[in-house]
Amino acid sequence: MILYFTGTGNSRWVAERLAEATHDTILSIADCLKQKVMPEELAGTEKIGLVFPVHSWYAPRVVVDFLSRLQLPRCRYRYAVCTCGDDVGKGMSRLAKHFPVDAAWSVAMPNTYVPMFNLDSETLCRKKIEEARRQVVSIAEEVLQQKKVWKVHEGGAAWLKTYAVNPLFVRFTISSKGFHVDEGCISCGICAKSCPVGNISMTDGRPVWRKQCIHCMACVHACPREVIQYGKTTRNKGRYRLADYL
Repeated sequence: MILYFTGTGNSRWVAERLAEATHDTILSIADCLKQKVMPEELAGTEKIGLVFPVHSWYAPRVVVDFLSRLQLPRCRYRYAVCTCGDDVGKGMSRLAKHFPVDAAWSVAMPNTYVPMFNLDSETLCRKKIEEARRQVVSIAEEVLQQKKVWKVHEGGAAWLKTYAVNPLFVRFTISSKGFHVDEGCISCGICAKSCPVGNISMTDGRPVWRKQCIHCMACVHACPREVIQYGKTTRNKGRYRLADYL
């Protein structure tokens, strides 16, 4: 069984490729959260995998909370794969306190956090995705062999990023307040469907953000008219759709 959480789709894509290569099944953590149920399929599972995105050098808090409540059965092998734009800091090491693992990997995928950064160039996006394809094949081989490895790119100032910058990011940056929709909204509801934590509802044909936002930017990137903005920082920065590069 592979548990995964995704916002813009990068981690789901990795989980799907990994499941295909290992002949395993996948389960969406977001679906469990929305349905307010905990998975029962884990009993008797020989190996359990976790795939998740890194947000500001740590796992999204909803993933941490979910794992803290998850009743994990004994199994022969447990592993985790995180997706990131560049590096993960001490994010994987910190998460391992909630989800002890025998092996861990990080996979670089295109940057998606447009409030603070520009999108990667098309060339770089394609390069990252092709490298990720090859890396997932290698990860799958090691998972099937149940190897105990730690192949996580922490980057520089790793401890500072995860234990100092991340708490400040969570406290002062993560909020729904900056989200709004420009003229041109067609009331398609794709933004609401794309939100992994069900934080968006449609009122009078317009999206309304509640208080559970995790700043994954799924709604911003999913909007077909590109009219969802976060403050003034996302205008003219383009949008990322994984399907464009597959």
